[in-house]
Amino acid sequence: MIEENLSKLGFSPSEVKIYLHLLKQGSSYPNKISSVTKINRTNVYEALDRLISKGVVSFIIKNKLKWFEAKSPNSILSLINKKQEEFEETKKDVLKDVKKLKKTINPDKKTLEANVFVGKKGLRILFEDILEERKQISLIGAQLQFKKVFGGYFELWHKKRIKKGIKQRSIFPLKLKQKVKGRKLLKYKFVENKFTNPTTTIIYGDNCLFIQWSKEPIAIKIQNKDIVKSHLNYFNLLWKS
Repeated sequence: MIEENLSKLGFSPSEVKIYLHLLKQGSSYPNKISSVTKINRTNVYEALDRLISKGVVSFIIKNKLKWFEAKSPNSILSLINKKQEEFEETKKDVLKDVKKLKKTINPDKKTLEANVFVGKKGLRILFEDILEERKQISLIGAQLQFKKVFGGYFELWHKKRIKKGIKQRSIFPLKLKQKVKGRKLLKYKFVENKFTNPTTTIIYGDNCLFIQWSKEPIAIKIQNKDIVKSHLNYFNLLWKS
């Protein structure tokens, strides 16, 4: 609905009502707008000022009285373009600040950060985070749950991983040897079934993920270099065996 989309662009409920009224009925003056829309006259004046600043409403003076009218709907596109430009400028400034902040962080500082993610939506956020990290992935799994739970997104995720040049190593139990599909930048190894467990472990960068594939999947993400090192050592031990 147009009302919802205007709200997403920052229009208040009174601005939406007044703008659509002027767009449909043509030019009008504040008292009449207030009477038709049932919006307090003071609020009408304030909303009109904001609409003018947005560039979607203009006014003329007739007999010492201000008449307001909505500009062409194309003015909304101009507003969107303006917001996009402002967003890009803000994005550039924030990225600069982030780079500066990173330089102030002591690389030897030991931190422990743990977050819990629940459900398919939460897990999808995590798998996108893995791609954003752009670091080698090491995975220990007992089943092919990622593919089973996510279906089409599973294939899309691997396409993105390959496009970003991210290497992956995966360890599975021998019982899955005939079910695993070969892919670019992905190596598999298989171990005795007893060396795996129902929880999937994924190591990437300074992060460890532990995923319990229940009816409502739950994942714990831990960000800590020492914990990552410990689990990576175990992974490498299995890998070499």
